[in-house]
Order: sequence, then structure tokens, then C-alpha cells
Amino acid sequence: MEGSLLRGFRAPLLLSLLLVAVDAVAGLLLPVLIRHGIDAGVREAALGAVWVASLVGLVLVLTQWAVEWGSALLAGRTGERVLYTLRLKIFAHLHRLGLDYYERELTGRIMTRMTTDVDALSTFLQTGLITAVVSLLTFAGILVALLAIDVELALLVFATLPMLIAATWVFRRKSKKAYELARERVAVINADLQEHVAGLRVVQAFRGEGQGAARFRRRGEDYLVARVRGQFLISVYFPFVQLLSSAAAALVLTVGAHRVTDGTLTAGALVAYLLYIDLFFSPVQQLSQVFDGYQQATVSLGRIRELLHEPTSTPAAAQPRRVGRLRGEIAFRDVRFRYGGAAAEGAEALAGISLRVPAGQTVAFVGETGAGKSTLVKMVARFYDPTGGAVLVDGTDIRELDLTGYRRQLGVVPQEPYLFAGTVRDAIAYGRMDATDAEVEAAAREVGADAMIATLEGGYLHQVAERGRNLSAGQRQLIALARAQLVDPAILLLDEATAALDLATESLVNRATDRLAVRRTTLVVAHRLSTAARADRVVVLDHGRVVEDGTHEALLARDGRYAELWRTFTGELRAAA
Repeated sequence: MEGSLLRGFRAPLLLSLLLVAVDAVAGLLLPVLIRHGIDAGVREAALGAVWVASLVGLVLVLTQWAVEWGSALLAGRTGERVLYTLRLKIFAHLHRLGLDYYERELTGRIMTRMTTDVDALSTFLQTGLITAVVSLLTFAGILVALLAIDVELALLVFATLPMLIAATWVFRRKSKKAYELARERVAVINADLQEHVAGLRVVQAFRGEGQGAARFRRRGEDYLVARVRGQFLISVYFPFVQLLSSAAAALVLTVGAHRVTDGTLTAGALVAYLLYIDLFFSPVQQLSQVFDGYQQATVSLGRIRELLHEPTSTPAAAQPRRVGRLRGEIAFRDVRFRYGGAAAEGAEALAGISLRVPAGQTVAFVGETGAGKSTLVKMVARFYDPTGGAVLVDGTDIRELDLTGYRRQLGVVPQEPYLFAGTVRDAIAYGRMDATDAEVEAAAREVGADAMIATLEGGYLHQVAERGRNLSAGQRQLIALARAQLVDPAILLLDEATAALDLATESLVNRATDRLAVRRTTLVVAHRLSTAARADRVVVLDHGRVVEDGTHEALLARDGRYAELWRTFTGELRAAA
């Protein structure tokens, strides 16, 4: 995944790394110039050597400034472009995943991948990456410089390396666990927050504010504990590195001072050595500071990689067939389905459904809750793929069709229509973004929604809140029906558009539904049997199987399962009256 992300960005990244290398080399040359200035200038009272060292040092400082500016700008810009590409990849992949993924994953966890995890990568790419590269190059260069100046003093410094390596290994091992735990717990917090906000109406209605706040506090405390654990490790490790640096400097100063007195080491070399010791441990401290961001970025990248490698339950065909205008004939051929996949435990939601729906026919699916009505209709929309059997449209398995082209000819009206924020006009045009205002208004007239829209302030320019919260259930359904009409679908899928409506609004929506279903193959999930009575054909499901199939009148005359449901339904209507 990393290779595909960096495709097209390798050249600017390599140039940025080259600038970073120049910066590191320039930093390593400064102690050499100071040594030259002391030994060849100060000790020899040669002012010219001091001026030369000073001027060259100034050039090196200006060079460092220039390359730091260039590398930071280049790396930051390239990093943002990489993150932009990553966000697009995540967004596109989320669209490809099947509904089963969203049914087992909390929305807050998914949002964490796009926000918190990508932000962690952003922070590391913009600041930590350059610091890490400079530190590594500086550390390697100083090792060489220490050995080149004086091997004996270098051995004194290297004596601290085993303790430094051991401390770094322990710090990395323990802090990685702390960061992984912190990432998992912040995802839980985000999921809890999203769910709480989405269900705030229920929270307030059942006085769950206190319980929700207590749960959020507990999860926040869990996250706090994980983060404090990481900070504790940092508070122990950083001062220990500083202690080793001071100890090495003290050893070198003690031994070096005696050697300067003995004449076996110049004062300039000792000063340069002490500067190099400070530079030697400085990259380790910088790397340790970067390590916090690196660990978070590593964990985040792993979680993002896991998401991008998540297989879709409705994969595209290897060679998808182009979809022309569909007639709308649908056939279910021994369709079986089990939520969670074929290997999941529990009863099948669909247990061998075999049906043929001629083009243009309206079929109502009825049955008790859990009978498999909605699942069967979702098979036609290819929100799920069967775990056994096949769904055919116009004689072709829909898994072989181009999914985008196929769904372009579907009209889907769920029981609770989702309307995106915007205007009423935008809500209707969502099915066809390129539709003109005249086409949008014509679609609304076709289903009888224009009269309702005229009552809204601003009409088609009336602002729709998120999920359509500022509209009534009936208004949302009429807009959803107009949205489906605008698509001009060959197949219409209705998940009982009137189940949550009052009788007056139900009558209005039923008339709109009847107009929409004309000359189209229509599958209706009928919770109210008054809807089934108007269909061309009624299919009764029970525990994922077809138990009756026929017209409303024929099934009543058979006096079977449907007749029993009808008597219950009409009894409820009389009781309500």
C-alpha cells in the first residue's frame, strides 16, 4: 500500500532527502571549523585564520537555513499531497465495501480512520520525517568524526552506547503497546460520541444524560491512562539520555584536559570533541521526541492499511458486463443468505428462495418480522450477495453486471429515507446530479410531490437539514419518491414507504407510489397489508422461505397464512377505528 501511495511522489521526496543530507553535513562541519579557528587562529594569534573560519561558518549557517527551508517546504507539500491521495483512497474504498461492514463496525471507528489516524500521519510527515532523517544522518556522521579526531576519547563515548541501546529498546517496546492501546481507546471514544449525538433525542427522552456522561467519562479515563503511560515512559527515557550525554562529556573533559596538558591533544580538538558529544546525543533525543509521532503514525498506518485491505462482500466482476436498458425481469434461483457469511452460525435469513418476477409486475413481500422480506429486496439492489444461489435480472446474474451501470437503473425508496443537507431541489436531484430544474420539477409532479413542495418556504429552494430532520415523515417520503422517479428506474424497490405514516399521509404517498410503479418491475416490502392488497402479486415469507404465492384474492380464498395475517390486520384497523 505504501508503494502505491508514494507513486508519483518519489522525485520530490528524494530531492527533499537530498536537501536534508546537505543540512546534516553542514551541521557536522561547524565543529571542524571551530577547531581550526582555535588551533590555527587563536593559539597561533593568526587573525586571518579566525576570519576565514568565521566566514566559512557563516556560509554554512546560511546554507543550513536555505536547505532547511527548502526541505521543510518540499516535504510538507509532498506529505499533504500523499495524505490527500490517502483520503481519496479511503473514501473510495468505503463506497466499495458492502453493508455487512457497516453493520459490524461503529461509525465512530470508521470516522477515526479518516480523521485521527490520517492526522497522525500528517503530523509525522510534516515534521517528524525530516527530523528523523537529519538525526540519523547526523548520528552516523558524528560516529565517524569522533573516531577520526581521537580513538581513545571515542571509546569513552562509545562506552555509554550499550546502556543507550538497551534503554531505547525497552522504551520502544513498551511505548508501542501504550500507543496501540491509546489509538484503540480513542476510537472507542469517537464511536461513543457519534452514537450519543445521533441518538440524542432518545437520550433526552429517557433521561440518559447522566448515564451517557458517566460512560463517556470512564472511556475518557481509559484513554487518559493509556496516554499518561506513554508520557511516563518519555519522562523516564529523555532524562536518562541527557544523563548519559552529561556523563560522556564529563569523562571526555576529564581525560581530554589531562591530554591537553600533556600535549597529546590540542585545545581545539577537545572543544570540537565536546561539541560533537552534544551533537552525538542530540539526535538520539530528537529521535526519541519524534518517536511519539512515529509510533502513532505507525499504528495509524496499520489501521488504515487494515481498512484498505478489507475485502468487499460485493466484489466487482473480473470482466463486468455493460448494462443497457433493462426490461426488469427478475429471477431468484435457490437464493440462500446468512448474515456474517456462509461460515457464520445461526439460521439462514433466506433458505432457498426460488421465484420469477416478470417485467412490469408489482410484487409485495409480506410476513412477520425476520421473515426475510427486506433481505430479499436488498439482494436485488446488490447490497448483499447470496451465500448460495443467484439473483438474475433479464437472465444475467447481477454479480456479472457493471455495478454502477446496474444500480443506475434502480429506484430505491427505504422506509426511512435519508436526505442529505441542502435544498429540496438538491435532495431530488441526488439520483441524477446533471438533472435540470425542469426535470426535477417534472419528477416531483409525476409523483404528486409538487403540491407539498409548494407549501414549503422557498419551495424547491427550501433548506433541508441533515437527514431531513426539519421535514415530516410524509414530506421526506414524497421527496424520496420524486428522487426515484427522476432516475427513471427499470426496477423499483420499496421498503414499505408508508409504515410510519398516518392514514391521510399514507393515502397521499400510496397514490404517489402507484404512479411511480407504472410500467416498472416493482418489489414492495409490505408491512401494512393494505399495500399488499394493491399489488399484482403477493409472496408470503416465513423464516426465509416462500410459504404462499398468488394474488390478494386468491390467497384470501385459500384461507392460509396470508388470510390469517389479513384477518389480524383488518381486526387491528377496526380496533383502531
